[in-house]
Amino acid sequence: MGSASLFMMALGAVFVWWNVVRSLRSRPRIAASLRLRPWRRYAGWLTVAAVAQLVLTLATLTLHEQLAEWRFLPKLPTGPDLVPPQFLKHALGPIAMLLAVALITPLVEEFGCRGRMQHRLERAFGIVPGVLIPAVIFSLLHGVLVAPHHLVFALFAGWVVWRTGSIWTAVYVHALNNASVLVLLYPRRNWAIGSEDVPSWLWPYAIAAGIIAFCGLLAAGWRINRIADGRRAGARSRRRPLQRDLTPALRG
Repeated sequence: MGSASLFMMALGAVFVWWNVVRSLRSRPRIAASLRLRPWRRYAGWLTVAAVAQLVLTLATLTLHEQLAEWRFLPKLPTGPDLVPPQFLKHALGPIAMLLAVALITPLVEEFGCRGRMQHRLERAFGIVPGVLIPAVIFSLLHGVLVAPHHLVFALFAGWVVWRTGSIWTAVYVHALNNASVLVLLYPRRNWAIGSEDVPSWLWPYAIAAGIIAFCGLLAAGWRINRIADGRRAGARSRRRPLQRDLTPALRG
């Protein structure tokens, strides 16, 4: 298991060097297309958004299972455990799992969907198709039945990358969301939610929690939008004095 953890760390380091360090040093066009810009000002509200998204996903999954019990929807796939129990029993097994779920997966998926793909689609078709198409593809990659439960996250991630101009905003929310799911499911030692795990009396509370979480996600998005507006206004105000200072020199 130590080798698995070292492999995950090495894979993450290689990915960051190839896509981030190399791009920032010598490939400015790729760095611009991947939106490798600072994001720390948004960290607080991104954390709120990640928590809201997690609650919203759990609420919709709970409702799906209840509707499946009432035979309005098909049951979510369970299948075998994706991670062998002996892997998690090892002392370094959870570390390797955390690196894979909360580091490698967010980097690969966000740089692929909200990085190169979204940037090219935005330039070719506009903002709405540029955000929507990668979101749909991202959701379907997780499975047809669970795609609707991931769509809100995918749309928010695409929007926040476009609005903030930073891919790291989506990577952070994705990593925090995956790590939270891992912490919640790790004591069960399996990674599937079945109908037997959802009490029949829970669905009204799931509806209430989902509404509150969705409002929290909207509030976080509103605040992120205000911060982005403030940063862009500040950048414009800093450019104007420089332009005025250069105008006499250019005329002369």
